[in-house]
Amino acid sequence: MKRAILLLFMLLPALPAHSEVTLKVNGDDAVLTENLRAHLTLQTEPCDAPKWRVQRLFKRAETDFQPALRALGYYQAKVEKSLNIDGECWHAAFSIDPGERVVVRQRTVTVLGEALSDKQLQPLLSALPLAKGDPLDHGLYEEIKTRLRDFAVERGYFDFNLTRKQLRVDPAKAAADIDIEADSGPRYRFGELRLSEQPLDEDFIRRLARIKEGDPYDARALTNIDRQLSDTGYFRRVEVTPRRDEASDGRVPIDLLMEPAPRHAWRAGIGYATDTGPRMSLGYTNRYINPKGHRFESEMRLSQIEPGLTADYIFPGEDPHREEFSLGARLLHEESESVYSNSATLVGKQTLKSERWTQTRFVELLYEQSEVGDDSTTATLLMPGITLERIKADNPLRTRKGYRMSMEARAAYEGVISTSTFLQLRASAKGIYRFGEGGRLVARVDLGATLGENIGDLPASLRFFAGGDNSVRGYEYKSLGPVDSAGEAKGGRHLLTSTLAYEHPIVKDDWWLAAFVDSGNAFDDSEFDIKTGYGAGVRWYSPIGRLRLDLAFPSDTEKDDWRIHFGLGADL
Repeated sequence: MKRAILLLFMLLPALPAHSEVTLKVNGDDAVLTENLRAHLTLQTEPCDAPKWRVQRLFKRAETDFQPALRALGYYQAKVEKSLNIDGECWHAAFSIDPGERVVVRQRTVTVLGEALSDKQLQPLLSALPLAKGDPLDHGLYEEIKTRLRDFAVERGYFDFNLTRKQLRVDPAKAAADIDIEADSGPRYRFGELRLSEQPLDEDFIRRLARIKEGDPYDARALTNIDRQLSDTGYFRRVEVTPRRDEASDGRVPIDLLMEPAPRHAWRAGIGYATDTGPRMSLGYTNRYINPKGHRFESEMRLSQIEPGLTADYIFPGEDPHREEFSLGARLLHEESESVYSNSATLVGKQTLKSERWTQTRFVELLYEQSEVGDDSTTATLLMPGITLERIKADNPLRTRKGYRMSMEARAAYEGVISTSTFLQLRASAKGIYRFGEGGRLVARVDLGATLGENIGDLPASLRFFAGGDNSVRGYEYKSLGPVDSAGEAKGGRHLLTSTLAYEHPIVKDDWWLAAFVDSGNAFDDSEFDIKTGYGAGVRWYSPIGRLRLDLAFPSDTEKDDWRIHFGLGADL
């Protein structure tokens, strides 16, 4: 070992020293300096390179620099240089004055052909680089041509041709003129949509794909097909292949390969929340009731407070991505400190999705037997209604900026299969805003109002309560609201609760600390007794979702001094 180390030190003086190139550019343009070094062949020569080769490469340095200078618009550069070959290694120094940079004096980009009427052309031309007065950059000049070609491929102008491409530079005036002309040719169209074998009707698949034979070619529409078909849940894998080599009469056939997902799917879940205690669920889906895309979904939920069973028969509308119908049934049992209830529901829905809102129109037939405080109610209600919901988030799993809004109206009229007459309105909103890489502010408000003569005729599921994980923390689930003669909550006509919280990351973006205050109550027309809960908690973005653990204190400590609240769910 000692001999190997000694040998190494003996060899070190024999190793060639590194050559040195000093490059100084007036104006300290880092991009230009790096570009000059990359083009200088002398830069790569070692110290022991033959003297004649070093001198030859040193002599041609100006020639090496020219492409680097002109690429960035410098056509009148001056170079001062020196070379020292004395000693163990050579040293070269270059001082470069790039001179005045050429700017664009005029830029003309003209596209002829069918693309003239394309609504996407003008935004493309407006966003092209090297506008009048910009410094010349040959890379950006090439980018103009590349963007035009990419536009042509994306929009289906497959006969696109650059008929003129001129870059004229006047070094004496430090000015450049750009003149580009292109002929787009005709725009191709979608040809035959050729489908692989699968269990759904071709007509239904074509409606899912959202492209028709004869539509103008659009590469983005083809890209969207994969997502649109995959999101339906009918398919395990989707491949979309345009066959440009088989184009005929200006039409490009499209091959659509779809691997169906299994017809039957089972899912199981387990969780815990303070309001409902431990819970388990078992769900079943039949994706292919028939070739028209009808499906069946059901779920059995077991929990200490709210066990239930649901079943839905779902079938798509004319536009399956925007319209859906369903017929469903619900069996629900609820048993908490405030409520004892058994209910059965039949419901028909039409769901309409737009770019901003999801609208659900429904007719619900409810039969419910419930006991709330002193009230014992048996109700049958036929309730038409409508729900509007909008969710916008930059990231659904880890939201930095986003909000959720929902509104619902439902009504019943006594005598039309209903034991009560009422109109009920509900609304809720939640917003999240993060301050840079620091903490974030979370705000929420829930509103409800019932218009009718006697709320005692309404079952428990249509009365308003406050308290619990997603209401006023620090109070037991559904423990707040108007009370009966025994002091137990019996539910109110109206609801107003709000939350304001601040959350701050402590370990990367996985662990957060939170401080919050909740306020509000359920109430009747006569009085509004505001209850407030406040506290602190921990948030953890676990592999199974966002876990929330809160320690909350009520403003009214008559029944409880503090409560722990635990939940699992998305930000919005």
